Amino acid sequence: MRSAFLVAILLMCLFSCDKSIDPNVQKAFGSSPDYPWVFPEEEVRTISIHIGVENWERIQRDMESRIARKFGSQTAIPGVTPMQATNLDAVPGDPIYVSTEVKQGENTWKKVGFRLKGNASLSSSWRSGIYKLPFKLQFDEFEDEHKEVKNQRFYGFRELSFSPSFGDNTFMKEKLLTSLFRESGVLACKVANYKVYIDFGQGSKYCGVYQVIEAVAEHLVENQTGKQVGNVYKPESSFQNLNLTLFEKQNNKQQADYEDVKRLVTVLNNGNRLSDKIQWKKDLEAIFDVERFLKYLAVNNTVGNWDGYGQITHNYFLANIDGRLSYLPYDLNLSFQMKGGNNRTALSFDMNEVTSQWPLIRYLIDDSEYFAFYKSSVKEFIISHFNPALMKEYLEKHKTILQPNFMEPSLEKPPYSHLSNAQSFTQSVLSLDKYINERHTAASIFVKE
Repeated sequence: MRSAFLVAILLMCLFSCDKSIDPNVQKAFGSSPDYPWVFPEEEVRTISIHIGVENWERIQRDMESRIARKFGSQTAIPGVTPMQATNLDAVPGDPIYVSTEVKQGENTWKKVGFRLKGNASLSSSWRSGIYKLPFKLQFDEFEDEHKEVKNQRFYGFRELSFSPSFGDNTFMKEKLLTSLFRESGVLACKVANYKVYIDFGQGSKYCGVYQVIEAVAEHLVENQTGKQVGNVYKPESSFQNLNLTLFEKQNNKQQADYEDVKRLVTVLNNGNRLSDKIQWKKDLEAIFDVERFLKYLAVNNTVGNWDGYGQITHNYFLANIDGRLSYLPYDLNLSFQMKGGNNRTALSFDMNEVTSQWPLIRYLIDDSEYFAFYKSSVKEFIISHFNPALMKEYLEKHKTILQPNFMEPSLEKPPYSHLSNAQSFTQSVLSLDKYINERHTAASIFVKE
């Protein structure tokens, strides 16, 4: 009887404790992903990060060892040899994590992992001394050292990526294109705009509007398909040959299981592509979501994007869903452009210029049925999602939402911004509207050929 009485008392205490917890706090620190809150469609949230002098100095020393440049300097540090990098890496490896404090509204997350991220955007910002740096937050990065933050989450999310809208003065391209991909049946990250304040040790500084992007390996697949995700890779491969070092795992890292990507590369490059195309296509479709990739090409080629597969071997993920790999586009701030850095150009509609260096495109488009599906997907896209009236409505709506952040006294300014002047935002939105109309016309001509 005594034991039963004690159990009853304990249950009453637990119940009363649960009732006393603010539901908003439970929501903020809970494990259930709150997509509408973290990625609002029509709101710009605000977040503050305290790094501090010591951690900012650690970040600087780490970056100096990687690129041999002090913050704000284009000149190499005498006697310092930068880390070895691949042809794609302007900043070798992953910068270090430091422990920070994050505040949003009335809530504070302690011991949050903060690290710089990015490639050209990070290198350029660093050398120019612009504090609006691309970074990532990992809310349980330091859980091994600090048990109190074990499984710490931000409205259900473990990791968030912060992009400074480098090269995009509309502050819309990443969010707009990911939305267009999803509407067209292509998996793509959710994106939202946040105003970011950072204390580097000299007090909180306004670093302007960022695009906050979800992590592919966390909730994306389940949220968009209702299915559990398997292996997730962030490749730097053209798929010409199998080199597992070019397929960086984002999850399941303890498991030496790369059979899915091994099979994809093997099947894609199998000689029966020419001798037995029916079997080749059957084998390929068993391991790779071909239709979803062709829909990706339809959207990507219509809007124009010189910074993706077909021009460069990164800026995409592969996710295993029910035994098949799906292609997920990523890092889209330089989209809606036909020409870009290093003389790269966006793919043409017919993709005749694409060589066998890019087999995932060349081999699929060489098949008449796949090409016909791709072309019909372009037509569907420009009718249903990319028509000028819908796009103009989207641009006007989001311009209204963002505009207050680009007017005095809220305007972000150097050295905490990439904006050259207060008019850059408005002018860039007008230019994007004109560009969209031009691409719609070009796509309309293509589908009629």
